[in-house]
Amino acid sequence: MRCNDFQLSSASPDPHSRQEAANYPDDAVPWLIGDARKVIDLGAGTGKLTRSLLGLVGDVVALEPEHSMAQRLTEVVTGVRAVCARAEALPVRGGWADVVVVAQAFHWFDQSRALPEIARVLKPHGRLGLVWNVRDQSIDWVTALSKITGGDNSEQTRFVMKQLLHFEQIESRTFRSAQPLDRDTLIAHVHSRSHVAALDEVDRQKMTDAVLRLCDTHRDLVGKSRFALPYVTQAFRANRS
Repeated sequence: MRCNDFQLSSASPDPHSRQEAANYPDDAVPWLIGDARKVIDLGAGTGKLTRSLLGLVGDVVALEPEHSMAQRLTEVVTGVRAVCARAEALPVRGGWADVVVVAQAFHWFDQSRALPEIARVLKPHGRLGLVWNVRDQSIDWVTALSKITGGDNSEQTRFVMKQLLHFEQIESRTFRSAQPLDRDTLIAHVHSRSHVAALDEVDRQKMTDAVLRLCDTHRDLVGKSRFALPYVTQAFRANRS
């Protein structure tokens, strides 16, 4: 790859804060990327999906609009090339990538501008892969947690795949996983939500106290020092038309 294939973007940070994602199931990532050799991780955040990609693909570039998150990504993911760039203006030459993947971020894009850009940087018949981790609301204590803290991306994922201009052969698949937690890491998980971080100190403490009461009283959590937060991973893939 020539050194001018990628360049730093002067775009301002993405104004939409994203939720802290759980890790992605081992079988979900290969399903998204197939036999790709060159992959763009778009909206890469701090690199949770990037780490999985590096174990499977020879050439990965992480694109992230927020400078602080891109810097953090390079600190925690060894050897990755992280570039500050927005989905609506990708600093990548046309036809470079076999696959573009987006984790937990596609619903924030201006899709009328981002989809043509994604199609441009993909090879003919290249693939777009989208993935979200959402809390498994079929579990009683998870439903109770969401009533306290608010929901996640589950509603958004129902709409983003209805019309993908420039793409065809849209497929979807669901995977399941769980994130090991204790009381402290559950509170950290709740605090990582952007709408919780935006609360004033009094309201955030009220929410924290309510989550701790849930841990102390719910039959699935009471007396347990460790427990698992179950996730449904909703994955989509589509080919460039």
